[in-house]
Amino acid sequence: MTKQLKSPPAGPGPAGKRARTRARLIDAAAQIIGEKGFHETTLDEVAARVGMSRGAIYGNFKNREDLFLAVVKQRWEPIVPDFKPGATFREHMRAIGKAVVAAAPVRQRSAVGAVSFQLFALTHPEMRARISKQNAEIYRTMAQGLTQLIPAKELPMPAERFIRVLHALTDGLLFTRFLTPDLITDEVIVSAFEMLAPKMPARKNMRT
Repeated sequence: MTKQLKSPPAGPGPAGKRARTRARLIDAAAQIIGEKGFHETTLDEVAARVGMSRGAIYGNFKNREDLFLAVVKQRWEPIVPDFKPGATFREHMRAIGKAVVAAAPVRQRSAVGAVSFQLFALTHPEMRARISKQNAEIYRTMAQGLTQLIPAKELPMPAERFIRVLHALTDGLLFTRFLTPDLITDEVIVSAFEMLAPKMPARKNMRT
C-alpha cells in the first residue's frame, strides 16, 4: 500500500460508471482495512459502506483477495523520485533516499493496514503467489526505466535484482522508522541509499 491516490475521473457511459464503482469499493475497503485489518474485513462491510450489494463487488472483483490486491496496488505503490538527467549514480541514490523520507509521513498512515496485509498474505499461499507475480512485473518495468537513466555498467548488480534490493531496503527502513523514529532518522535513510553507490577513488596529486 502506498500514499493514498485519488482515482482519475472516469468518463461517461458504462465504462466510466464501472471505474467509479471500482474506485468507491477500493476506497471503502481501504478505510475498513485501516480500522480492522485485512483478516477482519468482510465483503458485506465493504458493500454496506458504499450502499451497494455484495453482488456489486463480484461484478468488479473476482473475490475478496482480488479486491484486497487492488487496494494494495493503489495504496502502496513504488516510490519514484524525481531523477535529474546527468546526475551521478550516488546523486541518484541520494534522491531515492530523500524521496523515501518525503513519503514516510503519508505511508505511516497506511502502515497498520500494510502490516495486516502482510500477515494476511503469510497465511494465504495463493495471495503470496499473486503478489510475487505482480511484483515481478513491476520489477521488470522499473528495471527497464532504471537502465535508461543509469548505464547498466554503473549498477552494482543486474538492474532487476537491484530494483528488488531497493524495494526491500525501502520497506525495511520505513517500517523500522515507524517503530523507532528517533533511531531511523532522515540522515540514516538517505545514507543507507548512498551506501549503495561505490565511492569514487580520491584523485592523487600529480606534479608537473
